[in-house]
Amino acid sequence: MKLPLGFSLAGTHCGLKKNGFDLGLIYCDTLATGAGFFTINKNKAYSVIVSQKNIQYPVKAVLANSGNANCFSHKKGLSDTRKICARAAHLLDVKEKNILIASTGIIGKKMPKEKIIAALPSLIKARGQGVNDFTSSILTTDTFRKISCAKVSLGKKNVTIIGFAKGAGMIAPTMATMLAFVLTDADIPKALLKKIGKSAVEESFNSITVDGCMSTNDTLFILASKKVPVTGKKEIEAFSAGLKKVCLELAKMVAADGEGATKFITIKIRGARSTQEAKKAGLALANSNLLKCAIYGANPNWGRIVQALGAVGIAVDESTPIILSPLSKKEVTVTVDLKQGNAAWNVYTSDLTPEYVKINAEYS
Repeated sequence: MKLPLGFSLAGTHCGLKKNGFDLGLIYCDTLATGAGFFTINKNKAYSVIVSQKNIQYPVKAVLANSGNANCFSHKKGLSDTRKICARAAHLLDVKEKNILIASTGIIGKKMPKEKIIAALPSLIKARGQGVNDFTSSILTTDTFRKISCAKVSLGKKNVTIIGFAKGAGMIAPTMATMLAFVLTDADIPKALLKKIGKSAVEESFNSITVDGCMSTNDTLFILASKKVPVTGKKEIEAFSAGLKKVCLELAKMVAADGEGATKFITIKIRGARSTQEAKKAGLALANSNLLKCAIYGANPNWGRIVQALGAVGIAVDESTPIILSPLSKKEVTVTVDLKQGNAAWNVYTSDLTPEYVKINAEYS
């Protein structure tokens, strides 16, 4: 898979996990334009705190690790994170503010910064078309790599958008997803990139849930290397459509890979008074453990839908259309027409299984 112009990737094992790659690098040969979306959890990871500050500046590289959430572990956690970024900046001959960092793994474990710092020279040297190496470096309980790509034709020009994500548990984003990285060679102003990205996030990562648990680490970076000019209303609309496609495909992969999941569920709310109400209704159903268990057991208990809607203040009556696709299949659709307006929203989730309980009972 060919990357957007200007970007290269790498991945390595530095010792955060016993086996497998656990440290990744995204490198831009220019200073990229960046937009960032982060968890609103009040107990943020040190990596999130650092990147929330640095994203306002041009971006040279992103460090991403798995095996350690870099969160709530010790008083020097924030300064250690800055030291990691500072070392990477020194090796790349840029300033610390030009480095972003994202982490995923177990909360409360001290990040062994020395292992990361020691691995940086070889990681930087290895940068290339290492898509598999990078995507492997961000996995935790994921069962597969999550990659999406779009080619956007702009007359005689072509823009590439490629995205990578990880996530399977602790999924209830209110910003983006656990970790996601979207790269493009488009040249688009930062403010516009942020605006388009926000719209794409709302329809994708902010519309998925696995267990209703918001992470301390949720991060999405959208980076543009500025190699291909994007100008005019039609080109911007085409780019926006491509970005939305990539984000939605990644978000659906995250929901489908929910820990222990056997079914991918699409919740379709129709006839709401507003998009906000439609989204609230969709998330109420997608976060209902009762409904998710029923779908796991192929039990068409629509009473659990009525209960979940009422619990968030949405009244329905006996004539409200509730349609369930065959529950024996791996992909299930739940459609509810509230018949109160013209607004609609889709939310994506997975079923709740005994395997989910087992995975999280043993996760440490």
